[in-house]
Amino acid sequence: MVRNLIKRVLFVLLLVVLVLVGILGWFTLREFNPPLITDLQKAEGKSSVVGDSLSLVTWNIGYFGLGEEMDFFYEGGKMVRPTKELYLRYRQEALIRISTFKDADFIMLQEVDSVAKRSWYDNQLIAIDSVLPGFTGSFGLNYVAWVPIPLTEPMGKVRAGLSIYSKLVPLSAKRISFESSYEWPIRLFQLKRCFVEQRYMTKTGKELVVINTHNSAFDDATELREKELSTLKELIVEEYRKGNYVIIGGDWNQNPPPFDTTKVLSHYNPRLIEHGIPDDFIPSDWVYAFDPEHTTNRDVRTPYKEGITKSSLIDFFVLSPNIKLVEVKTIPTGFRETDHQPVTIKVILRPGQP
Repeated sequence: MVRNLIKRVLFVLLLVVLVLVGILGWFTLREFNPPLITDLQKAEGKSSVVGDSLSLVTWNIGYFGLGEEMDFFYEGGKMVRPTKELYLRYRQEALIRISTFKDADFIMLQEVDSVAKRSWYDNQLIAIDSVLPGFTGSFGLNYVAWVPIPLTEPMGKVRAGLSIYSKLVPLSAKRISFESSYEWPIRLFQLKRCFVEQRYMTKTGKELVVINTHNSAFDDATELREKELSTLKELIVEEYRKGNYVIIGGDWNQNPPPFDTTKVLSHYNPRLIEHGIPDDFIPSDWVYAFDPEHTTNRDVRTPYKEGITKSSLIDFFVLSPNIKLVEVKTIPTGFRETDHQPVTIKVILRPGQP
């Protein structure tokens, strides 16, 4: 009898192993594995020559799903997605916010879903296009997966990425992969990080390189972020050496080196992120552009409560030395529509430099 029981247990264990191997094999065969560089569709017509004065916005829209009432299971919360009612409210309010950016030359968005269970299978690209008439977006995928956790309510299908919107027509638009990722099998269910790069001709005959980045998150991604910064540094230093202008904006998931929590307004509860961007990431004559009075991202372990929920500054711009920063502002949304607040800048391209 004992022998029969052991056989049944071993049979069940073998069956479980075979099912797991089959599931992982299926996900491995279907893994999103983009090339290092992908050309993105751009608007038809002659490329634009950019002016000397430019304005830019960066905002992680959190797939219209991480407004003030939400927590998130990936970071210690319980919720996987908002109710349909909440989602539609976040969506409406975020689209109204995006429509106010229509005077900007460049709008950089992160966590835009083209189709995903977490955002009720809503094509957010179409929704954003509807509130930005005359703009064209360069969209780069960084999350194509079927996420099986949490087991009781899987996050399911995700197809998402990051975009640069502009009325200007670029010389080129590319999705460029960060050559770093989690080990198998975790990488099957994680983002394939990248940045979107657009190039424009300037009046000086040099190029303006505009980059939207969304770097790795979570506490176990320190090494990944280091590799991503190395990739960006190699690119931007070389572009500046050629005499080109460089602007990087986005969600870095790290504090810039000058971030000082004592300068943040009192209604926030600011925190420093361990392993922020190192002091030597960019040469000393480059500029970090951020608003020191506001944090830009809040903790999603719990719903947002002003003055209690911790928040930090991880959304900002980096400018090459031949670009003058005129103004930088964070738009204080109270994290109502998403877990990030938008950051805007105005800059001037300096002729004759470097």
